[in-house]
Order: sequence, then structure tokens, then C-alpha cells
Amino acid sequence: MKIVITGSSRGIGFALAKTFAEYGDQIIISSRKQEAVDIAVNKIKSFNPETEVYGTVCDVTKIEDVKALAQFSNEKISGIDIWINNAGINGSYYGKLTDWKNETIEHVIQTNLFGTFNGCTAAIEYMVKQGYGKVFNLAGMGANGMASPNLAVYGATKASIPQLTKSLARELKDTNVIINYLSPGIVITDFITSNVPKEAVSIFNILAERPDKVAKYLVRKMRKFNKSNKNINFANSVKIFWKFMTASFRKNRFFDNEGNLIER
Repeated sequence: MKIVITGSSRGIGFALAKTFAEYGDQIIISSRKQEAVDIAVNKIKSFNPETEVYGTVCDVTKIEDVKALAQFSNEKISGIDIWINNAGINGSYYGKLTDWKNETIEHVIQTNLFGTFNGCTAAIEYMVKQGYGKVFNLAGMGANGMASPNLAVYGATKASIPQLTKSLARELKDTNVIINYLSPGIVITDFITSNVPKEAVSIFNILAERPDKVAKYLVRKMRKFNKSNKNINFANSVKIFWKFMTASFRKNRFFDNEGNLIER
């Protein structure tokens, strides 16, 4: 299969790319910095030397960059089967809305919301002409309607993902392009580890997972999925219930009592 992932030089995006590579898929890596792209491409090749993987710079807040990403993909791998709008940020800040800087708020909204709009626009335009394809938008904290205190901006942008996906599924109902969203749950990445409050340590230790584990589940589902307007949810209610039931075995899995990451 032919895969495009925005924001895929690290974190869950990179884990997804790495997992697709294990299936022998052709992959397009993208990030805002060329150095990060090059490192990610080389890492994937080191894991799977036979993998056909390419990378390019793409700022998802710029529609011209995202459309160029689709064109780059067409030139390198001659098509797109799956496009994942993964690029996202939380502003690297944890605190009340009134304490956030305006430029940080704007950057989070532009990346998470406008970036997803841009990715959907570029992917759908390409796939409708191609005659088929799958688009997946990455959800996150707030997408299920729950509060995200001290990450209100991030939560608000992610709350839009189910609604956007539902609307676009209706628009695409007479095409062979499907669109869904992914709920990875709490994933241990730089995105998370930079802002773990002490009061949340126990919850993170209970519920969080490493990127590779989450990616293996999501990739397996995405490759087979043929429906639209659905949520591929790694952290479903059954899993969450089981994790809380076994919470005593999950102490200090990832963080100590002060919120410091425990390297393993």
C-alpha cells in the first residue's frame, strides 16, 4: 500500500510509518524540518532496508505545502492509498487558558485544526481524481467531549475532529473515498512527557502505552478498514476498565511520583 503521514518524523506518526514499513508498504514521511525528515527516513531504512520510503518538508498550516506533499507522493510512489493527518501540537504548555500566550494558542489552532483541514483538502482532491483512497484524522484528548483542563486549546481543536470527519463522510458518500478518525489514547511521546503534572502521574501510568504498541493496532485496522465515519479506538472502554482493575501492577510504569519519565 501507499501511505502518506503528516508530522511523521517522531512520536506516534513515526511509529505508524515504521509499522507500515513492516508490512512492506511504500511510505512518505513529512515534517517541518528537513533534518528531522532525513533522520526519520534513515531510521526506517535501518529497520527495514528494503522499504521504499521518501521524505519531504511540509508545514501543514500552509495549504500550498500540503498540496505539494500530495504531488510529491504522486511523483515518488505513484498514488496514495492511505493519508493520515497526524501532525499536531499541544503548545508545550500545561496551564489555565488565561495564562496561555496568544501566539501559542494561534500556533496550536493553526497546526491542529487548519492543518487537518488542509490535509483533508489535499488528500480528498487527490483521491477523488484517483478514484479511491482512505483518509484518517488523528483525534486526541477532548475528541470524546470530555473536558481537558489546562489543555483547553488542544482539547478544543481535537473536539472538532469527529464533527469534521462526520461532515466529510457525508460529502464523500457518492465516491470511493472513505474518511475516519483514530483515537490512540495516551501515548508516551515528547508530546506527553514534557507536560505531566504530578496529580496526573497515576493515571498516565495506568492508561498510557508506548507508540509502537498503539501503532501496531491502528495500522492493522487501517489497512483493512472499508467503512466511513468511524472511530478506530485503541483505548476502548473494555481496555480502560481492565487497566484500572489491574492498576496495582502499573505503578511507576512510565513516570515516578514527581512526574519524571522513567527510561527503560
